Amino acid sequence: MKRFMAKLGLVAVALGTLGGVVAPTVASAKTKPTFTNTDLKRYYKNATSKTAFYFKTYKSGKKTGEMLIFGDFNGKNANVKYGVPTSVKFSKNRQTMTTKYKLIEFKTTKGKTTTSLAKKAYTFKLTKKSSTKFSAKLTGTKFNRRLGTSGKTYSYTKTKTSPAKSYANKYVKPAMKKVYAEAFDSLPAADKQAAVTKYTNNAVNTMIKNFNYKS
Repeated sequence: MKRFMAKLGLVAVALGTLGGVVAPTVASAKTKPTFTNTDLKRYYKNATSKTAFYFKTYKSGKKTGEMLIFGDFNGKNANVKYGVPTSVKFSKNRQTMTTKYKLIEFKTTKGKTTTSLAKKAYTFKLTKKSSTKFSAKLTGTKFNRRLGTSGKTYSYTKTKTSPAKSYANKYVKPAMKKVYAEAFDSLPAADKQAAVTKYTNNAVNTMIKNFNYKS
């Protein structure tokens, strides 16, 4: 993954640091909320959709780039998607940020995993409703859900801390526990319990680790 990020350095560096794109503003009671530097350095979570996302700054040598990390904690379909922003633009009133991104694809052959940048680019809009509330759309179903310009609109809450641990334990753990209970149903009771616990915890911890990606 780190080696692949090095290859992406020249692609992502053109965006610069997202935190430096907009200047901080203070909204008064008569003005509508606008994007600030801080907004782009926070996590966004929505319990209804069981999803969360954030922009991650990573370094590739002496260069700095951005990643869009999207976590879908929807039970047995839980997964984390990594994207590379190719364009970030703000509306004239600075209430909406439009991001174009390409997903990083992973392919495993004979135990070896390789990465590549998808050719297709996706777009999503993040609209600021208040100091802590934002809206964005989700498109796709099950394992293929992602941020987009079509689909259902959800209200996301901005937070300083990663929601990965709480979301994984609340939404992923019960679902995976059921999946593994069925998978190991033929084992003796004690062995079944041990296996279910082991694999469920592994699934939860992997989800948390993948969302809280460290370059």
